[in-house]
Amino acid sequence: MAEGTSSAASAPWRRVSFIVVLVVLGVAAVVSAIANIGHEGEGLLHVSIAAEPLFDIGPLTVTNSMVGAVLASLILLVLAWVFLRRPEIVPGRVQSLIEWPIEWIGAIVQGSSSRWKGYVALVTGMFLMILVANWLSLLPGVGTIGIVEHHGEEEVFVPFVRAAGADLNFTLGLAIISFVVFVWWGVRLHGPGGYLKELVGEPRYMAPLMFPIHLISELSRLVSLSMRLFGNVFAGEVLLGTMFALTTAAVFVLPLAFFVPAVFLGLELLFGAVQALVFALLTMTYITMAIAEGQGGHGDEHEGNASDHHPEAHEPATA
Repeated sequence: MAEGTSSAASAPWRRVSFIVVLVVLGVAAVVSAIANIGHEGEGLLHVSIAAEPLFDIGPLTVTNSMVGAVLASLILLVLAWVFLRRPEIVPGRVQSLIEWPIEWIGAIVQGSSSRWKGYVALVTGMFLMILVANWLSLLPGVGTIGIVEHHGEEEVFVPFVRAAGADLNFTLGLAIISFVVFVWWGVRLHGPGGYLKELVGEPRYMAPLMFPIHLISELSRLVSLSMRLFGNVFAGEVLLGTMFALTTAAVFVLPLAFFVPAVFLGLELLFGAVQALVFALLTMTYITMAIAEGQGGHGDEHEGNASDHHPEAHEPATA
């Protein structure tokens, strides 16, 4: 009876939460569209695969995607500071909100292998970094507020902040970290010679054929990790820009068109979380595969040694 009452009481709150989310997404769409009405649609439809440079600090060129990555890092640092400042045994709402994704990813990684403690921080950190960077790109003003640069007779709109994942350098950097870590696990458990033997494969006379295949397979993980994340984030950026341009053009004809991008913003919230999860779980899977290959023959050897020391383990029990 009490359970039914609790469910009935929570139902209105769920409806209110759903309405609040729709309103927030609608307001975000309105603000983003209004921010670029003055550009006559040109800024919204501007597509650049490469990140646009903003200014130079010595030999370092700062791009708008770098600004997005730095802002995502600052948000994570602030959340960590809030979490560590006054941790409570019975967490409040803010602490529970911060703990939930960490505990969720940690539980997934914990079931991957017996050495999960060695890489749980990396997998969790990658998930949070990509998630915050993807969701940060959906805030009003990101990708829609900037300056117009003149290159001869051509005018190019350059936003101050852009999605970090829309820059291949960002995704490739994360992929290189992931690649180095799972290769390091393979070398650590196999040794350098053992890792090369894994690449050569069995039987040895097939090495001239199998070694290039295995090597390309290893390197393809680096390409797939970086290109998958980059392609999805960049495609989402183009989709949102197109929807903002269409709704901006229809503002005086159909005011409700302002809320059309809210649907796509909601989808991008989901896709941003999915892409962060996919990248993190692929990293975990590659590391787990390296660990499993490294332990391939050691388990049987350990069981054999244990049997030698305890021969009674093979004897049937007698009354």
